[in-house]
Amino acid sequence: MSQCIFIAADTPLPEVTPPQDYPLHIDLDAGTIFDGGADDNYFLLPFDEVDLYCEKKYGVYLELPQFTNGRAEQMIAYIRTVLMQSDSVEIWNVWLSGYWEFDDRPHICKRTVPIDELTAEDIKEIVQAENWDNKDKNRPWFYCLEII
Repeated sequence: MSQCIFIAADTPLPEVTPPQDYPLHIDLDAGTIFDGGADDNYFLLPFDEVDLYCEKKYGVYLELPQFTNGRAEQMIAYIRTVLMQSDSVEIWNVWLSGYWEFDDRPHICKRTVPIDELTAEDIKEIVQAENWDNKDKNRPWFYCLEII
């Protein structure tokens, strides 16, 4: 089980891959990540389990070495493009799991923002949201940012 951030829409979503290979060095002892310093080295890859989490038909999951404002701005541009063909786009932060018992179904926190008001800080907030907080360790939190 793990955290997953995905973008969902009612129209097919294009994949995004970096235009070139970048280094990725993770130092667990120091708690640092070096990813080449570029803002275009993230992936949006097909996510086939969208219907388990929302009512949208199509999804791509975000593979991101670490958050940067530049990457967030590129995601906002991506969402603007998708909104040309769809009424809304959702960004979800979920904990992947196959089945939820009645008592441990996730809490869902959903917020809506118009595309003209969407900021890098909004993207950062959903990407860095914690699925398991200290208040209720038995139920995860799922976060959804709907962009219209």
